[in-house]
Amino acid sequence: MGCLARRPIQPPMESLTDSIYHPRTADHTGSGSRGRSVLNWTYDINFFVLAWVTIVLIMGSAELGAWLGRNGRASDEADISTLTGATLGLLALLLGFSFSLALSRFDARQNLVLEEANAIGSTANFALMLPETAQKPVLGMLREYAAVRIGLGVPYGRSKLEGDIARSLDLQARLWQQAVTVSAIAPQSLSVNRFVTSLNEINNLHESRLTALRYQVPAEVMFMLMGVAMAAMVLTGYHAGARGTRGRIAASMMSLMVAAVIMLIVDLDRPARGLINVSVQPLVDAAQGIPQ
Repeated sequence: MGCLARRPIQPPMESLTDSIYHPRTADHTGSGSRGRSVLNWTYDINFFVLAWVTIVLIMGSAELGAWLGRNGRASDEADISTLTGATLGLLALLLGFSFSLALSRFDARQNLVLEEANAIGSTANFALMLPETAQKPVLGMLREYAAVRIGLGVPYGRSKLEGDIARSLDLQARLWQQAVTVSAIAPQSLSVNRFVTSLNEINNLHESRLTALRYQVPAEVMFMLMGVAMAAMVLTGYHAGARGTRGRIAASMMSLMVAAVIMLIVDLDRPARGLINVSVQPLVDAAQGIPQ
C-alpha cells in the first residue's frame, strides 16, 4: 500500500490547460508550433460566428462560380460537368470521413462520462464498508468531486477548466489520504482493497476525460474540407450559371446544405460548447445516488 501515497508530478496549470485546448501546440516549439497555433485558432471562435463565416464562404463560392459560368464559353460546359462531379465526389468522401471521425470522438466522450459516473457510484458504495470515521468525509468528498466533474470545462473558458482541474486533483489527493489512513488501520481488509481499486479507477478516468477533451478532428482536415467544399461550389455554380437561373437556385441550396453539414461536424467536435453537448446526466444521477 506504500504506492498509494505517491502522486505524479503535475505540470504548471497554465501549460496543462493549454495542452487541453490546443494539444497539437503543446508539444512543439519554434515555427512549427506557431504554424499549428494558426491552424487551431478556429477552435476558440464562437460557434455562431464560425457558422456565418462558413455559410458566406460556401455560398459566396457558388455565386462566384455562377458569375463565371454566365460569362464562360458554352464549349466549356461538358468539361466543367465532369470536373464538378469529380470534385463533389471528393467532397462527399471528406464529409463522410470527417463526420465519422467527429461522431466517434463524441461517442467516446459520452462513454467516458458514463464510465466515470459508474466509478464514482461504485466508490461511494465501497466507502459504505469503510470504518464509520472515514465514511462521512469520503462520501462528502465524492459528492463534491461529482459536482466538479458535472461542470468540467463548462461553460467554455480556460479559467473555468483550470479551476475544475485543480479542484479535481485536490479532491483526489484528499481521497487518497483517506485511503492511506484506512489502509494503515486494516491493510488486509477486502472492503478497503475494493475501495482503493475503485478510487484508482476514478483517477484513471479523470485523465481519460481530459485526453478526450484534447483531441478533435485535426485542423488540417477541416481546412482541407473547407477548401474542397469551396472549390466544389465554384464548379457547381459555374455549371449552374451556364445553364440558367433554376440551376443557380439549386446550387445555392446545395451550398447551404454543405455548409450545414460542415457546421454539424464542427459542433460535434466541440464538447464544451455549441448546440450539441455531451450529456452529463449519468454523473448527475451518480451524485444524487451518493448517500448523505
